Amino acid sequence: MFENTLSRLRNVLSRRVITVLALIFMIFLTSGGVYLLVLQPGAAVSSSTGTSFMAKSSTAQTSTELFVVFFLTVAGMAGFVLLEGALRRSFDLSASKQRYLMALILILLSIGVLEYMFYAKFH
Repeated sequence: MFENTLSRLRNVLSRRVITVLALIFMIFLTSGGVYLLVLQPGAAVSSSTGTSFMAKSSTAQTSTELFVVFFLTVAGMAGFVLLEGALRRSFDLSASKQRYLMALILILLSIGVLEYMFYAKFH
């Protein structure tokens, strides 16, 4: 029974699963996860023009900002994974071209929106 449980645990916690979990944890931390857990900010702040989901400060952030940055970073990482898969030697050239195009769109979209958010936050 113990060997059966141990083999199931090895199947669930493979090297790839542990790598993905570590990557998600690191993206959570770099997106401001510790700030969210410690200070528990609101989802929006009031500004001079009304209510905004982005705090215009380098020392504050809203919980909405964390989720937006988290998912944009995950989208960029997925784009890089697709790009790596598209650049491998493949016999299906049309599928590789589609993966390459989707990867570029994901990467450029995530970088563009993150740059826009950075500019909007500090100007």
